[in-house]
This record gives sequence, structure tokens and C-alpha cells, in this order.
Amino acid sequence: MGLVLEEIMIKQLFIVGLLLASVSAQANIVINGTRVIYPEKNKDVVVQLINNGSDSSLVQAWIDDGDINSTPETANVPFLLSPPVVKVSGDSGQQLRITKVGAPLAADRESIFFLNVLDIPPTPENLQGTNTLQLAIKSRIKMFYRPSGLKATANSSIDSIELQAVAKGFNVVNKSAYFFTLANVDQQDKKHLLVDSVMVAPFSSVFVESKEPVSKNTPYTMLYIDDLGAYKTKVVTSQ
Repeated sequence: MGLVLEEIMIKQLFIVGLLLASVSAQANIVINGTRVIYPEKNKDVVVQLINNGSDSSLVQAWIDDGDINSTPETANVPFLLSPPVVKVSGDSGQQLRITKVGAPLAADRESIFFLNVLDIPPTPENLQGTNTLQLAIKSRIKMFYRPSGLKATANSSIDSIELQAVAKGFNVVNKSAYFFTLANVDQQDKKHLLVDSVMVAPFSSVFVESKEPVSKNTPYTMLYIDDLGAYKTKVVTSQ
């Protein structure tokens, strides 16, 4: 499967038109950031889109609650996103505004949602009127809704993470109110022991497979992703 890191945007190809002959695909729209943090106290949050291309792109955006196959029509979340569809000129930007609406969310832990941005590039002039396969590219990043009453900070939540050595891997135990993403684990000269990265929800645990046998009462170096999307390390002793 290979390592899949949380803060790398997940990109999928969606067929917009299905014709024959040449294929044209170019991704110009970039989300400024690898995650969105929505503090409960904020009236709204703003996400910046940047068009790195010289041509305009049509952008469609929506938020889902974990269904990677969601569409703007099927997504049902307590957030309003504006504008949902917008044309972004070349070499310019566009702001998306996210506003919390609807029923309250959990007050004792973070909640997770996902921001989807679909970039639909225009057909190049030299291909207009010809048979083409036009592609759009979807970027999908995590959005964390953060209640105001959480006592610990997101960066201190690493102190509430435990590694439990079990058969064929680790139970990663998260005793904090924040989501935790473990990218990999090292042990002296044994690098990148994990088969895959793992995200652990608040007050829960997840099993992750190891490429080699693991043992209890052993120091391991965790490579994890902090609140700003940067990679950090911490040495912990397995239980």
C-alpha cells in the first residue's frame, strides 16, 4: 500500500466528458494549506485557493463527513460553504468561506470533516472542436472542528499517545480530545516500520501493522503530524 501521509492532498481523476482521441488534463487550482482548523469561537473560517495557471478554471467546492464518494448533492454537513461554484481567473486567487450552521457538534472532542475542491480546467483553444477526454482533478483535505472547552492544547496531545506492542504491530492509543496522525515508527536502525500511516480519533485506539516484529518496553521514535501539518518526532516506550 505504501505510506500515505495525512497532509498530502488526496487527488482523484473524474471524467467530465468522454470522447475519443487526445487527452487533456492540467491541475491549476491549489489549496493554500494542507488542513483546515475551525475553532468553535469563530463565526467562520476562510480557505484561500490559488490558480497557478494562466487560464481560468471553474471550481466546485463542498464539505463531506467522511464519504470519499460524496457529491455536492449527497453531502449532508452542518456547514455552509460559499461560493460553492466559482470561476477563478488565471494567476489569481479565490476565498472560500465556511460557516457553522445547524445542530451542535461534540463539545468534549474534535469532529472531522473534509473539504473537497474540484478543479475543472477549460478546454485548450487548440483542442476546441476536436475529440478530447476532458479531466477534472479533485483535491480533498481534512477539516477539524475544534470545541472551545478543550482543556489541553492540540500540540500537547502527543503526551496522551501510547504505543502498545501486540502481535504483528501496534495498538495506537489516543487518550486526548484531538485527532492524531501517526506517519511512521522507527526503532534504532529499523526505519519506517509501519505498513501504513494511521489516524486515530479522540479517546480511541487503532491497530497498525508493522513490517517487523515489535516488542514491549522498547523505545520507539514516532513520526507524527502536528497541528500545523508539520512532521515531528517523539520517543516513546512501548507498552
